[in-house]
Amino acid sequence: MTDDLSGMKQRFVTMMVADLVLMAVAAAFAVAYFAKGVDWAIWGFVGFLAAAFVAQMWFVRGFARAKKGS
Repeated sequence: MTDDLSGMKQRFVTMMVADLVLMAVAAAFAVAYFAKGVDWAIWGFVGFLAAAFVAQMWFVRGFARAKKGS
């Protein structure tokens, strides 16, 4: 494990803020699709869920790189 705890914390906070924003937007699209009947909103919902997953993968990849030392 790396000794750069402040870098890990900053990366974690960045990932959490990005996930919070992306999931809030995805929830808005879900409400539009399921409650309001907007047919195209399902694609926004799926897209923002995928973007939140990519943000988490970015976080995990950062830990993998930190272990290698690069």
